[in-house]
Amino acid sequence: MEINQLYNEQLKQKLADSALSLLINNEIITRDDIINLSFHVGYMFTTESEELEALFSIKNNDESYYFAVQHDKLMMLTINSAQYKETIQYMKDNHPCLNEKELVETEHLKKRREKNNHILEEFEISTSDKLLCYFSDDEVSLRDIKDVAKRAVTCFFTVQIACDIANDSYQESIEFFKPLYDSFGLTDCLNSKEKRIYDGSYSEQDAIDMDWAYESFWALCWCLSLVDDITDADGICDCMEAISFVKGTNSIDEFLEKCTLKSKEEILDMHDLYYRYNWAINNAKVNPDASIGDLDSSVVIERRRALEWILTDIDDWYDLSLDA
Repeated sequence: MEINQLYNEQLKQKLADSALSLLINNEIITRDDIINLSFHVGYMFTTESEELEALFSIKNNDESYYFAVQHDKLMMLTINSAQYKETIQYMKDNHPCLNEKELVETEHLKKRREKNNHILEEFEISTSDKLLCYFSDDEVSLRDIKDVAKRAVTCFFTVQIACDIANDSYQESIEFFKPLYDSFGLTDCLNSKEKRIYDGSYSEQDAIDMDWAYESFWALCWCLSLVDDITDADGICDCMEAISFVKGTNSIDEFLEKCTLKSKEEILDMHDLYYRYNWAINNAKVNPDASIGDLDSSVVIERRRALEWILTDIDDWYDLSLDA
């Protein structure tokens, strides 16, 4: 049975990422062009043999680039706008699934989508009824609570050093925190930016990014039941309260005594909400009539980073694409 995948946002993002990589690697566009791009899907469906077929375009100002996926393989096409539209119509005429308007989702995911869209509406944030949940419950599993705790404390220590970099006191800070990384058993837990902060090879941007990682830490603390709620994303976290979660602990086991990992259901619900926040922010960049309420875009992306990390097997959360 052929299945229309037009509303599969996660699949769209994977296609967009692959096409952008092709364009950048072939020096057709630069990374600086990405902010001006628009993405249009003509059709996208899975065949009876579960292979992906798709046709889509990426527009950069007045230039359009066309791509197709056949038998799960991506290729760039040399066609024009008229041929693109003709092909879409031909496929719709010959594949009835492409004319289906119903969203393909379980009742459980529908409830999650509707609940979170209701929150966006209350905050006067534009949303879409056709935006499916990014993850389904059966395709993800939570990381072990100790791994989450170690990621949280590693992030916290490195954020403190990044803050001290801004105050021109890196050397004093690194001398203070290096023994703590050792005593908490965190030296093998550093991600790419944290390693550069740790060994002194950081860039100015690394320090800025790690400063914002306070929000990633805050989201992990919510996952560990240390923070009551992170539904509101219109301002930065309470830094003094964040410090209190780690202050007075001398090992990861002591920190863990304060923590209880939330259920996969709760974390998936919150991740989906932040995915919708992220989508709204991106939508507002191309739709002047869209509203993001009081959302802080940096807060949204950093908290989503942590929520998505806990649901994936990607170790370095700076490798997550976080598209929406």
